[in-house]
Amino acid sequence: MMAVLKIFFACLIGGAWYHLNGQEQAPIAFIIFVIVLLACFIKPPKYQDPKERDEYRNKIVEAREKRRILAEKQKEERLMLKKQAMEEEEMRKKELRKKLKM
Repeated sequence: MMAVLKIFFACLIGGAWYHLNGQEQAPIAFIIFVIVLLACFIKPPKYQDPKERDEYRNKIVEAREKRRILAEKQKEERLMLKKQAMEEEEMRKKELRKKLKM
Protein backbone atom coordinates (compact mmCIF):
# COMPACT_ATOMS: atom_id res chain seq x y z
CA MET A 1 0.00 0.00 0.00
CA MET A 2 2.77 2.40 0.93
CA ALA A 3 4.65 1.60 -2.29
CA VAL A 4 1.59 2.57 -4.35
CA LEU A 5 1.43 5.92 -2.56
CA LYS A 6 5.12 6.54 -3.23
CA ILE A 7 4.70 5.75 -6.93
CA PHE A 8 1.60 7.95 -7.07
CA PHE A 9 3.49 10.81 -5.40
CA ALA A 10 6.36 10.51 -7.91
CA CYS A 11 3.84 10.47 -10.79
CA LEU A 12 2.18 13.56 -9.37
CA ILE A 13 5.46 15.47 -9.18
CA GLY A 14 6.56 14.40 -12.69
CA GLY A 15 3.10 15.13 -14.10
CA ALA A 16 3.06 18.57 -12.48
CA TRP A 17 6.41 19.37 -14.09
CA TYR A 18 5.13 18.19 -17.47
CA HIS A 19 1.88 20.15 -17.12
CA LEU A 20 3.62 23.38 -16.07
CA ASN A 21 6.41 23.30 -18.69
CA GLY A 22 4.83 21.63 -21.73
CA GLN A 23 5.78 18.84 -24.11
CA GLU A 24 9.37 20.04 -24.59
CA GLN A 25 10.09 19.15 -20.98
CA ALA A 26 8.77 15.56 -21.17
CA PRO A 27 12.23 13.93 -20.78
CA ILE A 28 12.99 16.13 -17.80
CA ALA A 29 9.60 15.30 -16.26
CA PHE A 30 10.42 11.60 -16.61
CA ILE A 31 13.86 12.13 -15.01
CA ILE A 32 12.21 14.01 -12.14
CA PHE A 33 9.73 11.14 -11.76
CA VAL A 34 12.58 8.60 -11.53
CA ILE A 35 14.58 10.73 -9.09
CA VAL A 36 11.57 11.31 -6.80
CA LEU A 37 10.71 7.60 -6.99
CA LEU A 38 14.26 6.63 -6.03
CA ALA A 39 14.28 9.19 -3.22
CA CYS A 40 11.05 7.72 -1.86
CA PHE A 41 12.39 4.16 -1.80
CA ILE A 42 15.86 4.87 -0.42
CA LYS A 43 16.10 4.00 3.25
CA PRO A 44 18.02 6.46 5.42
CA PRO A 45 20.90 5.09 7.47
CA LYS A 46 19.82 4.04 10.93
CA TYR A 47 21.47 5.27 14.08
CA GLN A 48 23.91 2.76 15.44
CA ASP A 49 24.60 2.73 19.13
CA PRO A 50 28.40 2.70 19.58
CA LYS A 51 28.06 0.11 22.35
CA GLU A 52 26.10 -2.28 20.12
CA ARG A 53 28.53 -1.68 17.25
CA ASP A 54 31.49 -2.51 19.49
CA GLU A 55 29.74 -5.65 20.75
CA TYR A 56 29.14 -6.72 17.15
CA ARG A 57 32.79 -6.09 16.26
CA ASN A 58 33.90 -8.09 19.30
CA LYS A 59 31.66 -10.99 18.26
CA ILE A 60 33.23 -10.95 14.80
CA VAL A 61 36.74 -10.87 16.27
CA GLU A 62 35.90 -13.74 18.63
CA ALA A 63 34.42 -15.78 15.80
CA ARG A 64 37.54 -15.24 13.70
CA GLU A 65 39.74 -16.22 16.62
CA LYS A 66 37.70 -19.40 17.19
CA ARG A 67 37.98 -20.28 13.50
CA ARG A 68 41.74 -19.67 13.61
CA ILE A 69 42.16 -21.85 16.70
CA LEU A 70 40.03 -24.57 15.16
CA ALA A 71 42.07 -24.44 11.95
CA GLU A 72 45.29 -24.74 13.98
CA LYS A 73 43.92 -27.74 15.88
CA GLN A 74 42.87 -29.39 12.62
CA LYS A 75 46.32 -28.75 11.19
CA GLU A 76 47.96 -30.27 14.27
CA GLU A 77 45.66 -33.30 14.03
CA ARG A 78 46.51 -33.79 10.37
CA LEU A 79 50.22 -33.59 11.18
CA MET A 80 49.78 -36.09 14.03
CA LEU A 81 47.86 -38.49 11.81
CA LYS A 82 50.49 -38.16 9.12
CA LYS A 83 53.24 -38.77 11.67
CA GLN A 84 51.40 -41.83 13.04
CA ALA A 85 50.92 -43.17 9.54
CA MET A 86 54.62 -42.76 8.83
CA GLU A 87 55.54 -44.48 12.13
CA GLU A 88 53.18 -47.36 11.31
CA GLU A 89 54.72 -47.64 7.86
CA GLU A 90 58.18 -47.74 9.41
CA MET A 91 57.05 -50.46 11.84
CA ARG A 92 55.65 -52.51 8.95
CA LYS A 93 58.90 -52.10 7.04
CA LYS A 94 60.92 -53.23 10.06
CA GLU A 95 58.68 -56.25 10.56
CA LEU A 96 58.92 -57.12 6.89
CA ARG A 97 62.73 -56.84 7.04
CA LYS A 98 62.80 -59.11 10.11
CA LYS A 99 60.61 -61.67 8.32
CA LEU A 100 62.74 -61.52 5.23
CA LYS A 101 65.97 -62.04 7.23
CA MET A 102 64.64 -65.16 8.92
